[in-house]
Amino acid sequence: MPDFETLENIAIQIKENRLKLHEIEDSLSSVNVQLHEIPLKRTTESTFAKMIGVGYDDKMSELERAKAQLEITKTDLKSSIAKDIATFISGFSSPDLIIPLENVPQIIDGKTVYKYRDNSKFKNLFEILCEMLGLSSPLVIKDVMLSPTEIIIAVKDEFEAKQKFINSLHEIQNTLLIKKK
Repeated sequence: MPDFETLENIAIQIKENRLKLHEIEDSLSSVNVQLHEIPLKRTTESTFAKMIGVGYDDKMSELERAKAQLEITKTDLKSSIAKDIATFISGFSSPDLIIPLENVPQIIDGKTVYKYRDNSKFKNLFEILCEMLGLSSPLVIKDVMLSPTEIIIAVKDEFEAKQKFINSLHEIQNTLLIKKK
C-alpha cells in the first residue's frame, strides 16, 4: 500500500538522481569538448613532445572510454528517474494511498486544519508533485490547500472538510493519471 513516507523517499531519490544526471551531463560535455579539441591539437602537441624529447600522451582512447561510461551512466540514470516517476505517479494516484493525517483536525479561523502525524513533513513529495502538476507549492485545489506540513480546508464543518479533501485528492490523482498516459 503506497503511503506518503514511501512517496517522500521516492521523491528524494528522483531529486538525487536528477542532480547526478546533471553532473554526468556536465562531465560528458567536458569530455566531448576535449575529444573535439584533441584532433585539432594532436599534430602540434605530438611534434612538440618529440622535439623536446618526451613522449606524447594521447588521451583520445582514455577519453573515449570515459565518454562511453558516462553515456551508460546517463542512460541508467534517465531510466531510473523515469521508473521512479512512474512509481511515484502510480503510488500517489492509487486508491489505497495512505496519508498520515491526525485523526482530529483543528478549527482555526473558520478553517479545518489537518496536521500530519508525528509532525511529519513531506517537502520532497510536494516539490515533485507540484512540478508534475505544473503548480506551485502549496497546492490549492478548490478550497483545499495541501502543503508539506499540513492540509487546510476553507470550511469549519469537519464532514464538509472531509468531502472537499477527498474531492481535491481525486482531482490531483486523475490529473496525474492523465499525465502518466
